[in-house]
Amino acid sequence: MVAASPARVAGRAVSSAFQLAPVAHSAPATAQFALVACFMRFFTGSFDNAAQAADDAAAGLGPREGGGHEHIRCGVQRVSAPVEVGDALLADYRFPARGDASFRTRLYTVSEEIGTASITMRIFRPTEQTLAKLARADFDAAALEWSADDFAHHISECDVRWTWVPAGGPLGGAHFDGELIAGDATVFSPILKQTIRVTDSLQLFEDALWINDRGFDPDGKQIYGNWRNVPYKLRRCADVCSAAPVANAR
Repeated sequence: MVAASPARVAGRAVSSAFQLAPVAHSAPATAQFALVACFMRFFTGSFDNAAQAADDAAAGLGPREGGGHEHIRCGVQRVSAPVEVGDALLADYRFPARGDASFRTRLYTVSEEIGTASITMRIFRPTEQTLAKLARADFDAAALEWSADDFAHHISECDVRWTWVPAGGPLGGAHFDGELIAGDATVFSPILKQTIRVTDSLQLFEDALWINDRGFDPDGKQIYGNWRNVPYKLRRCADVCSAAPVANAR
């Protein structure tokens, strides 16, 4: 597909190859900003795995040690970060069945790896001040005035490399594969109050986000994630994701 003129994102020309659904070819070497724009479009929005959680429950698979998946919801918003920070996102992960309790909030910055079909996503834990601002704004990223100070806590061990895959994959289409740049990561969890080993494998599609994030204690005992090593398969929601899973929802 050839557009009459390239679209623009944040004042930069965007190749038509990534403007709508990506076509089955490699990322153009001269259109790295288009790759970032495509990634941001894929990742922004609301996702949940209500159907997967309901199907697991119907099959008798409980969460955690039961081999099933908790119902989780993920909301990703663009952040108007300072120019020195670059393209940025706010991600909030919640348990709808537990009063929509937030269990993880992260800031991400996104930058292209020049000359490749890959993107580096740096992971940041929001400061207490940032979380307080978000709470007052009902987690509306657009309502905040962002500064570089909001990106002070870089969790470098958990940075992710996303690679563009033009065709194939479990859903049979173009997508991004994500992996920890450092391989398995060893980090201190302020929630669990201990050092844990983290493994992560991700896939981002135009309408889905698959997350296989698992954590283990120093003795190798699994703490979170799916015990059968099956990804959490989140689907894009049209607007606000469902508050409770519906059996066999599609």
